Amino acid sequence: MTKTGPRKILVADDATVGRAVFEKLLTALGYAPVFARDGRDAINLFIEMPDIAAILMDVRMPGLNGIKATHEIRYSGGPRGMSVPIIGITAADGPEVRRECLATGMNEVLVKPLDPRALVEALRRLVH
Repeated sequence: MTKTGPRKILVADDATVGRAVFEKLLTALGYAPVFARDGRDAINLFIEMPDIAAILMDVRMPGLNGIKATHEIRYSGGPRGMSVPIIGITAADGPEVRRECLATGMNEVLVKPLDPRALVEALRRLVH
């Protein structure tokens, strides 16, 4: 925790269960989760909240998916958009999905069901 409070992690996930899991896990780790239901909502929240420390981006969401949202954040968000850590979250475990996620600008890709230790390690490397 910093003097201004816990660091904010933007979580873009269309599933209610997924958001509940992330809320419990991130809160226990000392972060303040902020939730978006789709890629467009994630982009808007990223723009509105300059203190987002990282983004957890579900790859497959209805509407604007995580790949397109990441691309828009990276290439339309200025210096901040280029530097914010983005961790892709996907149920599709395969080299093609991983390559696509990394090529669009995600820093890391984690597979559902999420291993909490993998998330902790990714946040430790990318946020701290």
